[in-house]
Amino acid sequence: MAHALAAIALVLLSRPLGAAEQRERIPDACRELANRAGLPLTLTHFEAVRAIAYLRLMSSRDPAVLRCQRAMSGR
Repeated sequence: MAHALAAIALVLLSRPLGAAEQRERIPDACRELANRAGLPLTLTHFEAVRAIAYLRLMSSRDPAVLRCQRAMSGR
């Protein structure tokens, strides 16, 4: 968990201020998790990095988490 927090902190510190935010589409395999979390179908780069960090910490016993993790590893 410390590694995930450190990665998030690095992203926060390296993020350019005032930069135009491009949106990234959530993979279809991750839509169920996005719906559970109340996330929109597109995220800013920062939100996507944070979501990926949380995804790595989630239990792969949940079939939706496992599907999403597999989809993200194929990117």
